[in-house]
Amino acid sequence: MSTLHLLIVDQHPVVGAGLELLLERHSDIEVSATASDGTTGLQWLRERAIDVVVMDLHLPDMDGVEAIRLYLEERKELPIVIFTEQDEEVAVYRALKAGARGYLLKCAEISELVAAIHEVHGGGYALSAALNPAIVNFYLAHRDEGSDSLGKYQALSTREKQVFRLLAMGRQTMDISEILYISPKTVAKHRAAVKKKLNLANAAQMAQYAIQLGVIRVQ
Repeated sequence: MSTLHLLIVDQHPVVGAGLELLLERHSDIEVSATASDGTTGLQWLRERAIDVVVMDLHLPDMDGVEAIRLYLEERKELPIVIFTEQDEEVAVYRALKAGARGYLLKCAEISELVAAIHEVHGGGYALSAALNPAIVNFYLAHRDEGSDSLGKYQALSTREKQVFRLLAMGRQTMDISEILYISPKTVAKHRAAVKKKLNLANAAQMAQYAIQLGVIRVQ
């Protein structure tokens, strides 16, 4: 059996270290990198051959759903398992809608996480046994909604969408430059294009529009 190379992203280093210790007891799993924020995880993803990402939704530098989108824009078919304490229907829906393939609660046994890692790597989906079945039904009933309501947003390029979402979250030019690995000048160019295409004057209007679309959430 081939070895699966994992990236663990959790804001608490002790959690990352504990998961690494427990997961590497399985001979076919190797934790290639751990990160305590979304940006560092994104850097590891660019530098190492990662098969599966295990990620919390609570990250100190960005919304977990935004991290899912950024990681998938970096690698389209990347299997991501959310490992979190959030059990609200909307949290599960937003994570799956963004492209996560698994959603497990931190009360799960390590064997359940291992099974989820293998399931998503094989192309399947994995949801925590602790989740209320109503949450799954909620996702299935709503997963196709919103595609027609995104309007002009869909006309943005992939990079423009990245810049737009980060601007809407209140990120400054230098932060965006570091997260996306592009120059501040390029960030400014994309910001101007986004404003023109969406007919938005400033970051406040971007935030309002992004919340209406469901692209970002109110903290």
